[in-house]
Amino acid sequence: MDMNKRDSAEKSRQKYAELLCDFMFKRFFGSEANKDVLIGFLNMILEDANIEDVDFIPTEHFGLTEKDRKAIFDISAVCKGGRTLIIEVQKGYQEHFRERAVFYTSYPINEQGRIVKEEFIRDHQSKGDGEEFRWDFSLKPVTVVAILNFMFDHDESWPCGRYHSSYRLREDCTGEVMTDVLRYVFLELGRFKKRLWELETPFDKWMYLLKHIHEMVEIPEVYQSAEFKRLFLLAEIGNFTPEEYEEYLKSLDAMSDYYNTIDSAEKRARAEGVLEGEIRGREEGREEAYSDSAAKLKGLGVAVEIISQATGLPIETIEKL
Repeated sequence: MDMNKRDSAEKSRQKYAELLCDFMFKRFFGSEANKDVLIGFLNMILEDANIEDVDFIPTEHFGLTEKDRKAIFDISAVCKGGRTLIIEVQKGYQEHFRERAVFYTSYPINEQGRIVKEEFIRDHQSKGDGEEFRWDFSLKPVTVVAILNFMFDHDESWPCGRYHSSYRLREDCTGEVMTDVLRYVFLELGRFKKRLWELETPFDKWMYLLKHIHEMVEIPEVYQSAEFKRLFLLAEIGNFTPEEYEEYLKSLDAMSDYYNTIDSAEKRARAEGVLEGEIRGREEGREEAYSDSAAKLKGLGVAVEIISQATGLPIETIEKL
């Protein structure tokens, strides 16, 4: 980014906070006081989920052993019935984010197995019957909802303006669902191009809000419902306590550092690519020049051993010229 976001927020005195930074994302979706905001958002996205309530659970998840990598999600919650929800915001492009989402679901699945085993051991130790642990692998659903500040590559048939995708495990030919346990939902802000006067559905309005609320100076006409007015109040910087404002600025700094790191890595990669190309070009040019010289010397009847010593080319290569 060209300007540090802390300076930008303080100099412009923007009215509404940026929603994609950690502080605001968790203020909107990860706080007990605003749980109903998360529930309404998820029901709009998942459609058939019919979520009535959620309990927030720890966002830090551990692997099978102490040495395994742990994962820290932005928001973790569990619904009535046991469905685990992982809500993530990804600010910068990540090539393998789909695979990352699949990897994330392995943590709550492993935890389900661990909990079942712990409960079994606890119950049967008290009975002292020595029965062996058995499990029928009846898993509770795990759903990942990811808000992406970029766009995926899709196949040629994918509509350019379609920003919402939902994936499950299905049979290749018939489309039959193998299991409803895993679901991956992605919202690609990079594909959302609608302007304010083009917003039609609640989905459109949410996407525009996530992407542009920090640029607004007042509540637009399309956001005059009580639900959206409340969201604007939550995002209004003037309503923050001094402590909340400081946390917000720190979150913007972290977000700015993240983007600067990505930009630096991209520039370095481009520079290294150019340098590597120049080196490779010079090497290929030298090889071509040596081959031309070797061919001329061979045409003059010079021994291939002498040509090899002069040009550094292998005898086998010279013999083929």
